[in-house]
Amino acid sequence: MSIEESNVRVCVFDSGIGGLPFLKAIQEEFPFLEINYVADDAGFPYGTKSPEAIHDILFERIRRIRARLDPDILVLSCMTAVQIGLKDLQAAHRSMHIIGAFPPIAAAARESQSRRIALFTTARAAEDAFLDNMIARDAPDIEVIRIPAQDLVEYVEQQLPFATLASAQASVEPYIKYVRDEGTDRIVLASSHFVLLEDAIYGLLSEQGISNVRCLDSRKTVTSELRRLVHTERRVQTAIQNPGFFLTGDRKTAPSYITWAGRFNLSVPQLL
Repeated sequence: MSIEESNVRVCVFDSGIGGLPFLKAIQEEFPFLEINYVADDAGFPYGTKSPEAIHDILFERIRRIRARLDPDILVLSCMTAVQIGLKDLQAAHRSMHIIGAFPPIAAAARESQSRRIALFTTARAAEDAFLDNMIARDAPDIEVIRIPAQDLVEYVEQQLPFATLASAQASVEPYIKYVRDEGTDRIVLASSHFVLLEDAIYGLLSEQGISNVRCLDSRKTVTSELRRLVHTERRVQTAIQNPGFFLTGDRKTAPSYITWAGRFNLSVPQLL
């Protein structure tokens, strides 16, 4: 089913700023869309919370998003939000299309020559049956090595916007060493925040002379799903204002969010 309205409103929702690369990918392919971004700074991080707490948070946040922004399409870029709440949110909000960013385990399994892939996850996701089921379905004959990297989520959220490339590479170096030691040749970035470390990962791999390891994330699947929903034919490619940037917390905006807003050409952060 496609959306025919002349002004399609899209909202990208994430536990923090991990969804910004998804927003950028959507903008590049669909420049005519009206896009807003919501970072749940009040609920961050999701990766250390119970499923019940995350479920309650998601329903409260989506209620606020619909009341304030009324999107036609909601993109859940946070994998923890997808695994905990996607089905229930879709059932509760049938008039709004909700797209979930699923980790591309199947694509990594198809590409891997070593038959061993690494899965960078949050602490909570690493032990969830959601991943068990995906691995059993999409990579039954592949060795999948789960690597919890919760500290990288916090690093990306607050420190990465001010960090040097050397600092970012140092943050991922222990994980890349583990990837190398385990003989994996594909890294699935199963948390949206890890996508923002892609340059650091590839830079470190290059310095170490490793050319057969590649990262995969969910951006292509999200834009593919949007392509199915949104007609691009006969669109007038008019200029759209910078995406709105909304935070869920009512405390003073952290400098990191202001910096991220500038990097991705978002509006000044405001309260949802």
